[in-house]
Amino acid sequence: MSSIIVKIKKLSFLSLPLCFLSLVLLDFSFRVFYGFVGQGELFSWQPVWFTLFWSLLFTALVALLPRLIRRIVMLVLCVFFAILVLVHAGMYSVFGSFFSFASLNFAGDGAAFFSWSYISIRKLLIVCLIGALLLMSAAVFIAPKYERGKKWWILRIAAGVVGIGCIFGIGCVHRSFALPEDSIEYKSTYGNTIEETYADFTNPNVCLPMTGLYQYTFRNFCVSFGIGLPSINSIELDSYYRERAGEISGDNEMTGIFKDKNLIMIMLESIDTYMLQEEYMPNLWAVQQESIQFENHYSPTFLPASTFNTEVMTLTGIVPPDHGFNGSGYMRNAFPLSLPNLFKNAGYTAQTFHPSNPQIYNRGEIHKNFGMDAYNNWEDMEMNIMEWDSDMLNGYDKMISDASFFTYIITYSGHGPYTKDMDMLGSKHYDAAKAAVEMTGISSDNADTMEQYIRAISHAMETDAFVGGLIERLEADGHIDDTVLVIYTDHYGKYLTDEDFIKEVKGVGKENPEDLYKTPFMIYSKGVDPLTVEKYTSSIDIMPTLINLFGLDADRRYYVGDDAFGTEGGMVMLSDYSWFNADYTTVQAASTTDENTLRTAANWKKRISMSMNTMIYDYFKNW
Repeated sequence: MSSIIVKIKKLSFLSLPLCFLSLVLLDFSFRVFYGFVGQGELFSWQPVWFTLFWSLLFTALVALLPRLIRRIVMLVLCVFFAILVLVHAGMYSVFGSFFSFASLNFAGDGAAFFSWSYISIRKLLIVCLIGALLLMSAAVFIAPKYERGKKWWILRIAAGVVGIGCIFGIGCVHRSFALPEDSIEYKSTYGNTIEETYADFTNPNVCLPMTGLYQYTFRNFCVSFGIGLPSINSIELDSYYRERAGEISGDNEMTGIFKDKNLIMIMLESIDTYMLQEEYMPNLWAVQQESIQFENHYSPTFLPASTFNTEVMTLTGIVPPDHGFNGSGYMRNAFPLSLPNLFKNAGYTAQTFHPSNPQIYNRGEIHKNFGMDAYNNWEDMEMNIMEWDSDMLNGYDKMISDASFFTYIITYSGHGPYTKDMDMLGSKHYDAAKAAVEMTGISSDNADTMEQYIRAISHAMETDAFVGGLIERLEADGHIDDTVLVIYTDHYGKYLTDEDFIKEVKGVGKENPEDLYKTPFMIYSKGVDPLTVEKYTSSIDIMPTLINLFGLDADRRYYVGDDAFGTEGGMVMLSDYSWFNADYTTVQAASTTDENTLRTAANWKKRISMSMNTMIYDYFKNW
């Protein structure tokens, strides 16, 4: 045994090379298995060199350490990045997007809805991670103890030189993404280039394959927390909003048609277009047939907290920052132009009703900061079972008033997972859901997918029961005549874990990938003739549209979206800054060379960026 140990110790010169190879394997294996994401190629020179330089830099740094500390640091490095790879893979399987440090603002709240059924990671990737850990373990085991002397100093000097060289190399590859001076104006005006994507560094699915695991981790951390990024100031924002004055839709035939009416605004949790059919949700379907319905409406998700993402946009008219912004800003920033404040300025009361506890996303404090008079949770509504939307009707008397009121409701029952983890919901309407699904003829060869689909419909049926009950109560007490219902969805039904099946039932193909984000949006008012609006809209357009319909006093240039009935707008931009409208799908838009169209797209990208900066800077704090 001792002879074996002696022989192994003779291999101590391999310790640092094994450390280097372990780190390279972590990155390379991850990019092999997720090479289908983003636009980069596996052997693109930039991610390859980034990875080689970072791996060599880490190796050089550990070489400078005493053996015990070196061993600990080597293991910590490997375990940390192995876990990070698993987090990236897990996040992608749930959200369709890799991990970003910006998402840590909502990690604790998201954990309340976590289910292992969401996670799907390739087994071969796990095998590669174990291989990398074994390589690093071997490097740790044979790590030599340095004896002070000439060789020790030579090693330290060599490691220092290599480290400095790696830092220089990383800087050179970083600079390769810089826009050439003679093309900055052109590229920043027309389109979303690789250089611009790298400068923004807010699209994990493009940036991670484009830079590799280590450069992505470092740069994403800096961008997420606003480290080293150019800051914007009130003067620049003032100038931008002055320029926007000429881009706002004016009054039209729909202006003020709901003036002085009450508003019940309902954000539906995860109710997708494939759920909204007569067999599944007869009450909501019936409302839609009598509504102003927006058939080309989309819910982009700029935050991993998809529901919170949409409520911020529809209550403030601002796009929530996806980087450089602490979540506590929603509780302390000024929002004088929020929808609750506009209605309160017009003499309305404003309240939120949502079953979840006020601590989730800190809604209790945030909604009050947005201008709500109160946040009512399941206890306040005297609900018997928090998960059942129909129980919210126990709080109906708080939702309405003889005085003018703005009631904001977020439903709950549509939430996933669509498994026995949520059996309190899934079993309530299960038999009816199963019969309805059989009636529509929708099927899948995958039994688990079909079971989830039936349960998803069961969840949706509970939300539909609430909608039906609410309409009945409004009709019974006469409020149906003086109340407008605005109903929209927070995000597509992503909790059905088989995304290919979601695309199949929604009719999403390679030619129209953006339709995955298509969601219901309707406005109902008794006495107003049904109308189908074909103009393309998204979550950011809801608030400007309501401002116009209710004739509210607001300067609309400060809202990133547009009135759906106005002359402007009609463009939808997703979180990766891909865009589409009535003339272009995202696929067509990516290849267009029409300068006027690209100029419009660049203007919309600037709108979203400036809207995020408005919140980051707390622009309205001195109003």
